[in-house]
Amino acid sequence: MTPRTRGRLWSAVSATLLALLVSVPLSASATAATPSFPDVPKSHQFYSQITWLAGEGITTGYADGTFRPKESVSRGAFSAFLYRMAGSPKISSMPSSSPFSDVKTTDQFYKEIVWVSKKQITTGYADGSFRPYESISREAIAAFLYRYEGWPSVTVPGYSPFSDVPTTSQFFKEIIWLYTAGITTGYSNGSFAPQGDTAREAIAAFLYRLDGHPLDNPPIEVPSTFTVSGAGYGHGVGMSQYGAYGMAKDGSSETQILQHYYTGTTVKTDDANMDIRVEVFGSGSDNRNSVNVVVRSPGSDSTDDGQWRMRFYNWKDGAAELSTTWTGKNNEDLMVTRDGTKVIVTRENGTKATATKDVSLQWEATSYYQSTSTEDPYVELLDREGGTSQANGQYRHGKLLISVPDSRSAYSRIIVANQLKLNTEYLYGIAEMPSSWGYNGGAEALQAQAIAARGYALNAVNSYSSTCNCNLYDDTRSQNFTGWRKENEGTNAYYGKEWVKAVDATNSSAGSKGKVLMYGSSIARTYYFSSSGGQTENSEDIWSSQPGYLKSVDDSWSLKSTNPNDSWTYTLTQAKARSVFGLSDVVSIKVTSRTAGGSDAAARIVTATSSSGKTATISGPESIRSNLVGGKSPWLWSFTAKY
Repeated sequence: MTPRTRGRLWSAVSATLLALLVSVPLSASATAATPSFPDVPKSHQFYSQITWLAGEGITTGYADGTFRPKESVSRGAFSAFLYRMAGSPKISSMPSSSPFSDVKTTDQFYKEIVWVSKKQITTGYADGSFRPYESISREAIAAFLYRYEGWPSVTVPGYSPFSDVPTTSQFFKEIIWLYTAGITTGYSNGSFAPQGDTAREAIAAFLYRLDGHPLDNPPIEVPSTFTVSGAGYGHGVGMSQYGAYGMAKDGSSETQILQHYYTGTTVKTDDANMDIRVEVFGSGSDNRNSVNVVVRSPGSDSTDDGQWRMRFYNWKDGAAELSTTWTGKNNEDLMVTRDGTKVIVTRENGTKATATKDVSLQWEATSYYQSTSTEDPYVELLDREGGTSQANGQYRHGKLLISVPDSRSAYSRIIVANQLKLNTEYLYGIAEMPSSWGYNGGAEALQAQAIAARGYALNAVNSYSSTCNCNLYDDTRSQNFTGWRKENEGTNAYYGKEWVKAVDATNSSAGSKGKVLMYGSSIARTYYFSSSGGQTENSEDIWSSQPGYLKSVDDSWSLKSTNPNDSWTYTLTQAKARSVFGLSDVVSIKVTSRTAGGSDAAARIVTATSSSGKTATISGPESIRSNLVGGKSPWLWSFTAKY
């Protein structure tokens, strides 16, 4: 093995001083009077270790009586230290020629260097030299001591306790042994300085601990993981869905549920007779530059043929102009690709058409095409012909608009938006609450969810974005929308019908009006989430906004056994903890501040401590749940170290 060292070549004068540093061992009578050094007062950090080193006769210090604790030690001197610590054993056969090209048989430490060579504590350098006058590095110290101890067994972890010692380091195993054996703790900043020179005081400390004396501050074991215990799921603002379910089972109406979770609100009927656009493909995990579109019809082709038409629109003089119209029936794969700002569609027979504005796909039994049909056709978006679904849902109502985003940075993708009636068709596809709750005492919770979802959508009607050609997304950026999958859920739509019934129960005037939640004269922005740790949170504690109706309220219903997240555990790895907190290692984590409320409030500040005592924090409930528990929730109770 060829140790890597970094140091200076000592001069002849330094070599003379070196002889004084590690002079011959003292006799028994001499060691009885342990020398003291004027430059090592009792207040010195390593006073006990340096005194022990002198008392054992491993060194006597310099001729002027000093120890010079900050001076570095050479490779030759360290060989002498180890030889003397071993009891200055007799070497049975001294070689007539030196094992190293730069160590003469007449050199001061020839015998000691021969001994470390024979013991295989070192093999020197690849060029045959030993470099006795170079300062010995800290990583070389680790390697020498590891071999001096007989290559003891050591469990090598998958991470490093030191910020400057990668797991691929030549001496990683030896440094880990030095650390786990309690011989070093490294520096307070989390580093080890593997290639740095080794001071005389550090040598004294290393050998003192190697001799069996404990660290003044023993190394703290670093856990491999932390088990995080917590409760709830989601951001914590507004209505808790499991809380709503619990309230419904306890006999509360949809109005009572909503007014509990949205402070100071009222329920009223308002106009909801408008269309809304939902992006169903193109900007989330489904960001792609192609997609296959297929119209399906569940019955026999002879009776349910799922007829459709596709219209291609081009820009002309700043206005949309219809250029091409196709018609067809169910199960034909239509491959959609892009060419710059153009949309290209290819039929199964190879026919192609292009649109510079957008493509509108309409199918029978909708308000856009063959509205009197009694069929139930729907549309699927696939990754390829006969492939797997590329969207969150299936689409029964409205029409699909296929285009390329306006923003040039987004030209690499296709976007598909579903335009449909907000108050019925859109709400029928909202997949935010289990429809089965309606059969288990939760019908009022489903109605509360329908009202909340309606208000959320109405607030988005005037928020059109050209980058998605939509008002809303179909995922957690807005509301989860799966369309026909939700409405037709279960055998013969057993569960879907229960959700549709809840939506219809909050509608009036043939679906043109619906119940909404009002705060003053405005429709409340009805945020909601799955469940809490016992209380909801003030909006200002989670985000920056402070609407008066998004205040913390009791949510004890979330902690009932019907909620799968009434309590949970999550495994946080050491690597993730180090990354999040920016520490060299993490030995403990705790919640040091919570939001307004009692012990069931969300974590506001979480503090981690490293083995060196350094601390770091992460603040903000949203950041905490995202970084520490995979987005579950900010209601964290404890962090238990696992080794």
